[in-house]
Amino acid sequence: MADTKKPFWEGSYKRKGKLDTFSGGKPSKGLAEVAAKIKLPAKALDLGCGEGRNALYLAGIGFETSASDISESGIQKLKTAAGELHLHVDAVICDMRHYQFEKSFDLIVCVGCLHLIKRDEWPQVIVKMKHHTAIGGIHFVGAFTDEARTRRPERLDGWFIQRGGIVYLLSGLGDSLQENLHF
Repeated sequence: MADTKKPFWEGSYKRKGKLDTFSGGKPSKGLAEVAAKIKLPAKALDLGCGEGRNALYLAGIGFETSASDISESGIQKLKTAAGELHLHVDAVICDMRHYQFEKSFDLIVCVGCLHLIKRDEWPQVIVKMKHHTAIGGIHFVGAFTDEARTRRPERLDGWFIQRGGIVYLLSGLGDSLQENLHF
């Protein structure tokens, strides 16, 4: 029997109004500093964007921004917010494992979602990201670890990456990417 329980964030994605599911709608900690290192005009992708807090931030500071998430509710909330803010974000409903890269990006954001797929699927996603990142581009990747407990660990049980499970959290791209991955 398939598990039909929806993740806790789906309810807040469906709520109308402000972005409030994670970080009160503010961009991920450290993203502003990383984005400032990239000269505009530049292209950004928020892979696994949720309701779009990082994608909206990047579009707001001048990035040509694309976003993808498996949640239809999250993408709808992102599109609504983008319209209200007069921002353009090319947002699509898609599982990150199946995202079709049609161009290269200067910045790829993948925060709070890599740990939600099977461990043996991580390399497939990260290698696709690598092949579609412009020379000198940056990946900004964040995942729950077993060292950083949340206020609701019972809801995230099994979603933690064990210590040493992933080293590749923030990295400029280069030919040595595979050496930085530890699965």
